[in-house]
Amino acid sequence: MQPETEVRPRSARRAWEERHLHDPWRWRRAIRSDPRRYRVYRAVVGTVGVLLLLLGALTGWLPGPGGIPLTLLGLAVLASEFHWAHRILQWARVRADRFTTWAARRPLWQRWAGAAAVFVGVAATITYGLTAWLGVPGWMPDPAAALLVMLPGVR
Repeated sequence: MQPETEVRPRSARRAWEERHLHDPWRWRRAIRSDPRRYRVYRAVVGTVGVLLLLLGALTGWLPGPGGIPLTLLGLAVLASEFHWAHRILQWARVRADRFTTWAARRPLWQRWAGAAAVFVGVAATITYGLTAWLGVPGWMPDPAAALLVMLPGVR
């Protein structure tokens, strides 16, 4: 007769899952229980959040959504540890919900007109930025080039 071997891969796995998967914030409580680790953790969270906010501010002027998602992500990171950031994030969420509700009640033609106005504004900003950076293109007719040169920063 062979000796019985203890096979527990399933129960060991289940125990590990109970310890780690059913309490996703366990690691955070462990950090908060040690004041020294908690100060370091808050410093890291604050640094990452501020870096994301700065990156959002630096890329905000670029065409496209650039800075908005980075700014919101930085605010969300800061809100995970700082009450003041949580309040700002809640304020932004309420305003976004109000705007979404307001926009959904508008007729379809108004929503399309608003989208077209945003598109024209973004296209004009890109055109102005490229013209200010690269100068007036040589292929542009003289009357149009004379108008562009009147804009500040265009050479």
